Amino acid sequence: MAHRTHRHRPEGPCHFSLMSLSATRRLLLAAAPLVLLWLAVAWALGGAG
Repeated sequence: MAHRTHRHRPEGPCHFSLMSLSATRRLLLAAAPLVLLWLAVAWALGGAG
């Protein structure tokens, strides 16, 4: 039998993890184009060389 006594609180670690997740998503969305550009340049240099 599973205990269902766990409740999510706004000030609890769940809320903090959601804030951290949103910050991580924003960081990834901002860094994704730079990573893709770096990969494209590295691939082009590797193919040209």
